[in-house]
Amino acid sequence: MAILNNNNRITFGSFLAYFVMSAIISPLGVISAPVAEHFQISLTAANASFTYLTSGVFIGTLIAVFVFDYIRLRRIVIGGVTVICLSLYAIYAVKSFQVFTIGLGLIGVSCGIELSAAAVVIAKIYDEKLRASMLLLTDSFYSMAGVISTTLAGMFLARQFHWSSAYFLAFVVSLAIATIALFSRYPETGRAVANSTQAGNKRRWPLSVHFIGLSMLVYLIAFVMIYSWVPNYAQQALGMSVETSSEVVSRLFLGMFIGQLCMFVLVLKFPVPALIVVCASGATLLTASLWMVQTGTQLQLAMFGLGLATGGLFKTVLSYGTTAVSEPSPKMVSYLIFYAGLGTAIAPFVGSVIVDKFSIVAALQFVTGGYALTLGLILVALRQRRR
Repeated sequence: MAILNNNNRITFGSFLAYFVMSAIISPLGVISAPVAEHFQISLTAANASFTYLTSGVFIGTLIAVFVFDYIRLRRIVIGGVTVICLSLYAIYAVKSFQVFTIGLGLIGVSCGIELSAAAVVIAKIYDEKLRASMLLLTDSFYSMAGVISTTLAGMFLARQFHWSSAYFLAFVVSLAIATIALFSRYPETGRAVANSTQAGNKRRWPLSVHFIGLSMLVYLIAFVMIYSWVPNYAQQALGMSVETSSEVVSRLFLGMFIGQLCMFVLVLKFPVPALIVVCASGATLLTASLWMVQTGTQLQLAMFGLGLATGGLFKTVLSYGTTAVSEPSPKMVSYLIFYAGLGTAIAPFVGSVIVDKFSIVAALQFVTGGYALTLGLILVALRQRRR
């Protein structure tokens, strides 16, 4: 019973790690304009400044490929959320753009490591049958945070609160993760454990693992661009207010949350590869509606539909990648998460370049192309796996 309760606690803490990441990155499109006004910079420069956050996530996922060989999971979890809390406080307390960017970078590094640690925990304590469902629940928490954080950000800004108040939710939940970790035990991931599982697995990683990683990279670039630029598109092209445009993003995450709950059940009843292809195909078609709608109501419906289609896609693909070998090592799980971190890292820069040279509509059209490429890479991975 004690083991069961401990596993429940650290599983819940892993879910909250994804909640924190979403609560920090989801309000990007909502607070970018206030950030630009506060620091006297352009809107594209404000969006580009969040590259420090996403680049930090990338660096964190890269560190995670190696760090579990040397530091215990529990210490990693506690240390990561401590850095997040201190950095969020510094962003609020110190009125400096340099402190803002450095804080975003440190938060990103910590989140990247925390996300990998959460995936490692789930891969370690759950077998292949339950792993996909549990990873899907991490995405449910990500989407839940997206709904709550963007809604709160819009409410706070509409009431003239400081823009950093959008991160208050992430601060509180980070403290909760630290509290859970202080009273829990985590699986062993030291060097001896790593050597015993990786000696065989690393040499046998099939090509499908790498194609799955590439598909996650492309998907995250396109996905981050959606909530980075749709609020600005809604304001500029459709004449929506700041608070209403934030609700558009919350519709996306609400759809994802419902879609993830549905996928949680579907993966227990249907083949995972078939579900991946269906969801990726539907999402690719639905992204085109983002830049074809004519009214705010249509945009909200389009975002909700896209959320439903993509709800369980990312974690289902990740789970499928971990089943390429009989016992996935922390290094292999972190390797796949690394691709997601890289995609998240370069997405703001890619989006800013496209908007500067072309338009916000072009950025949303790029999203459609990115989803189509994601589907293509997944199909290649499935074919390699069958071989």
